[in-house]
This record gives sequence, C-alpha cells and structure tokens, in this order.
Amino acid sequence: MDRWREDGDQHNGVLEAGNNKGKRRRGLHVYYHANPVIRRKRKRDVIEHIRLHNYRNYTDRQLRFEQGINAVIAGNGRGKTNLLEALFYLIQGRSMRTSDVREMVRNGEEEAVIEANIYKGREIRIRNVIRRGGEVEGKRQIRDIGAVSFQPDDIWMVKGGPELRRKYLDEVVAETKRSYREVLREYQRTLKQRNEAIRAVRKGLKEREFMRFWNPMLYMNGKSIVEERGAALKELQREMTRLGEKWGKGEIELKYYTSMGDETGDEEKTMERIRKMEEAELRRGVSLIGPHRDELLLFLAGKNVRRECSQGEQKLVTIAWRLAQARQMEGGTGRRMLLLMDDCLSELDEENRRTVLDELDEWEQAILTTTDDSDELAGTHRIWLDGEGGG
Repeated sequence: MDRWREDGDQHNGVLEAGNNKGKRRRGLHVYYHANPVIRRKRKRDVIEHIRLHNYRNYTDRQLRFEQGINAVIAGNGRGKTNLLEALFYLIQGRSMRTSDVREMVRNGEEEAVIEANIYKGREIRIRNVIRRGGEVEGKRQIRDIGAVSFQPDDIWMVKGGPELRRKYLDEVVAETKRSYREVLREYQRTLKQRNEAIRAVRKGLKEREFMRFWNPMLYMNGKSIVEERGAALKELQREMTRLGEKWGKGEIELKYYTSMGDETGDEEKTMERIRKMEEAELRRGVSLIGPHRDELLLFLAGKNVRRECSQGEQKLVTIAWRLAQARQMEGGTGRRMLLLMDDCLSELDEENRRTVLDELDEWEQAILTTTDDSDELAGTHRIWLDGEGGG
C-alpha cells in the first residue's frame, strides 16, 4: 500500500496525490517509489543514487535522489559542496572547482570512487575511479544529461570586474560551441605574441611593422569571439527577461560593450581602429583593443546590478543567469539539465526564496544545498548529511 504524508523526508521523495510530476504543493503527497507502477511513470534522465568512496572528506556514503527538488541539509563544512562537485564531475566530466582531479581523492587514500544510478527509461550505472596519480577510469561524460552549477562565489560575476563577467559569458558559449575554447586559446596566443611585439617596439628593438604583423590575427580571432558572445547574449537575454518579468522584478537587461567598435564585421574599419590605438598601446606596453577589453553590464529594472542593487537582488540576478544558461544548454545540445544549486537560498527574503524554489520546481531535477530546514522546503525531497561520512 502506498504511504501518504504532508511532505518529504530524507528517505523518501514525494509526488502530489494523483500527479507524478513532482510539484511542490500543499496537501497530501504520495511516495512514488513505493509503487513500482507509479515509479516507472516518471520522466527520464534522473539521477537516482550516488555512492562516494574516499571522495574528498567522504569515507563511504550513499545517497538517494528523487525527481523534482532535492534539498541537501547540513551545517557548514559537512560536505554539501563536495557532493554537488561529485555530481557535476560525473555528468560534465570535470570539476567546477578545480582542474586537478587529485584534489578529489581523500587524504591518505589511493583512489576515490564515484558511482551513480541514472534512470533513462531503464537504470544505468556509472562508475568513475580517480587515482592519486591523476588517472581516471570510467566514462568521463554522460551523453544525454548535462549539469549547471550555481555556487555562492557566482555573485562576483556581478560584483567583480569585467574580466569575471567575460569569463562567465565565455563559459556559456563554450558549453554549446565545441570549437569556441580553441578560438579563445588561439586569441590568447595571438594576444601574448602581440604584447611581446609591442614591448619590443617600445624598447626600440623592433620596427612598428613587427607589432602590426599580428593585427590581422587579432582581428579575425577577436571578431569570432565577439560574434559568438553576441549570439549567446541574445539567447540569455530572452530567458532572463522572461524570468525577471515572471518573478515580478522587472526586466533583466544585458549590455555588451566591445572595444572593437559597433561594426566588428567591417574589417577595414576595425583594422583602422586597431591602428589608431598604436600610440596608446606603445605608451602602455599592452594591447588595448580586442575582446579581452570588453565589458558586460547587467541591469535590473533599469538599475545597474553591480552599483545600485542589494546583495539579495544581485544574488537573484546571478541565479537567473545560471537558469538561463541551463535553458540555453538544453536548446543548444539537446541534453536535459540537472541543476546543482549550492546555498542558493541564503541572503534571500522569504518571498524570493519561494520564487527560486517555484522556478526550480519547473525542472526535471534540481539538487540544492542549505544549512536550514525551512518551511519553504515542505514538499521537497530532503536529505540530511549527518554522522560518519557526511562531510
């Protein structure tokens, strides 16, 4: 017989009575795993179970997830972020925190193991082994599922300097354009060579033609980057505008300013613009034009998010960015997105916490972390990290 309760707990996911879509609602809910017939009605591409063995501060821990919102609840330093990192690594084939996989192996151990069951019409088991020497055994990426991770430090996208916003924008482009990372690398190589040429001319070691040699490559690679960023921003703008209006916060607006000018596609005009910067570049000793100098500004209801918005508003805009990124990745790759939301409810008032949770409820599966078991989490699948191995 199916069991009924008002909300979820750490052992059981919940579904609204008579509805297996996993929405958070007041009233009675049914545990869909209790009935195998109900269980098979759920949608595909859901992480069901994970085991972490000697992974960072986990010795050996198994956790189960449900469709819809999963709330991981624990105090600080208990392993919440480590859990999200393991899920991100399992799905994306890389960490969102480090490029050195050896950091994921628990101190004093020789290897870490991440195992997971994924429901894709049938259960599929994925296993990765990360060894102390940096070797990885197992599948590095899941084909039909992707992940987007929100982290508390993401707020520096709006609070920090333009280089951080460029980095976040480039991340969005790279997730849907496989060749984009190589374009960025080629641009950085060209930029490095051109800067060295500028310094050589400045010291009188070379003629100006030596630095001008790099201008065509700076233009071509720079043009590609600016165009790809612009295309990505159009998609992000559409979704973030929708979210801002849906949430009753007003329009979220993205404005991109490029040092290469408004007519980047006009090679003659842009090359002339580059030549006009020569004197200033020789004085400064670096390249002063190109996508490495561009700026992205964000506005909420006409207010500059960095300068005029509160901490809570800044966080809400950053969350909207990550959600828009996830929608863009779904459309661009055809992969279903898992949302990994680390401490996304802190610094938000009750109204905005409910706004975020209602939005997460629209996704197939979301896993968030929090230090508090608040009333807003009623109806979610709650997981408490406590005891040995909890982090």
